Amino acid sequence: MSSKGGLYSLSNWLVLPTLVFSQFAGTSLWFAPNAVVSQVESFGESEIAILVSCVQVGFIVGTLIFTYFALTDRMSPPLLFTGSCVIGAAINLLCVVTTNFPAWAFLRLLVGVCLAGVYPVGMKIAAMEYPSGLGARLGVLVGALTLGTAFPWLVSGIGDKAGLPFEATLGAVSALATVGAFSVTLVMIPRGDGIGSKTLRQPAAAAAADLKDDSVEVVLTEDAGLEDGAKKEIDTSGTSFDSNEPIDNTQNQSLSGMAALKVIMGSSEFRAAAVGYCGHMWEIYAFWAHMPSLVNSHSEFHDGVVMGNEAYTSFAVIAIGAVSCSVGGIWSLRAGNEVVPGSAVVAIVSLFVSGCCCLLVPLYLKMSKGLFLFFLLVWGSAAVSDSAQFSSLTAIYSYPGLVGTSLTLTTSVGFVISVVSIQLNGALIDSGWDAGNSLALLAIGPAIGVYRSYMEWPLHRLWFSSAVGRKTNEAASMEALMRYNK
Repeated sequence: MSSKGGLYSLSNWLVLPTLVFSQFAGTSLWFAPNAVVSQVESFGESEIAILVSCVQVGFIVGTLIFTYFALTDRMSPPLLFTGSCVIGAAINLLCVVTTNFPAWAFLRLLVGVCLAGVYPVGMKIAAMEYPSGLGARLGVLVGALTLGTAFPWLVSGIGDKAGLPFEATLGAVSALATVGAFSVTLVMIPRGDGIGSKTLRQPAAAAAADLKDDSVEVVLTEDAGLEDGAKKEIDTSGTSFDSNEPIDNTQNQSLSGMAALKVIMGSSEFRAAAVGYCGHMWEIYAFWAHMPSLVNSHSEFHDGVVMGNEAYTSFAVIAIGAVSCSVGGIWSLRAGNEVVPGSAVVAIVSLFVSGCCCLLVPLYLKMSKGLFLFFLLVWGSAAVSDSAQFSSLTAIYSYPGLVGTSLTLTTSVGFVISVVSIQLNGALIDSGWDAGNSLALLAIGPAIGVYRSYMEWPLHRLWFSSAVGRKTNEAASMEALMRYNK
């Protein structure tokens, strides 16, 4: 084996572990100041909500820019990821030079813009690299994001015990994000993926090759009506795809703006996955942002914090989602049948369970410390395990060549919704509402998401259907690809 071939094989094996680590490292920037804000100055729920919302708004601005110009499909994904992560780490570090709240809010806004090049771009790379078993891979990837979100709370808890200043926490997070940023580029360079060329595998097309159906031959071609926003056709009489070869993505670059949006929104399955994801987003970030307030209220009522430290409790409740995301990803490979893909099963069940937790949270003061911790861990597990599966469904049913743009679009809309939810709950808690009663409003999102997703993928047909066999995500991707040929 040549040294070049050996280097390629090694980098190929390292792609997923590197993506997982880099996603964890990059997203640790998300809640960094929130984990240390109590060390700087005493803020109310409204101020904390503003800090979180600034990141969300920045993320929205970034994703809208990325979506409109289709940057995630036009630019080198590894380099885009690395650049966004490094700049975000530098901006986060600037928080150590001032404790002025407006300055922190502005810096968090800029960090949010940078994160638009981390989270969706990381998912796009995974979708391109692993069309087979995408739900499982994205489960691990979103698990890394969840662990990254929780990480500042762990560092803060350790810092509190050791008496370290808040600057140490922010510095550690920025250093971690920088290491994660360059890891992606170092692994991708030997492969040549997106470095100096815009070539990454398309999930649906690669899935066709992975299914080893020799009758399937597809090639993306320009359509005469493309300039008018008409959908792009798939010519099945052209060149066949090799599952081990990258696909030239440059021919899809003329699709942007409203033309791209029309094509993306043309799939009913895509719309169902997007609504489910948005329902999930109404809940998850508001839960993460205001869960410490819930812990404080329970601590005051029962005279003692559940785990002895608010930061450790917050870390445990958020971090357990990393485990549930990975388990959900594995489950998605086994769940489903010919009617319902495995990712839809995991997503709908998870969203239903988290919705039930939203309805039960007003009873939290009646729970013992042990029961309350168990409840929070169940909620923390269910609230995030649907995210990767909705993203997987989004990627599967996206138009070939616009996978990155589709993922960026759904996350952008989802984060708009999360800002409304975060601010609403922060205002209600600050106005005197009990945290449990306020967070019960989060059930609205799961209710809408479960309804729309269930209408598209009725789970009862798993048991009351004459269909035999299991519908894999690859088979669903193949169906989506063939639909574009009609």
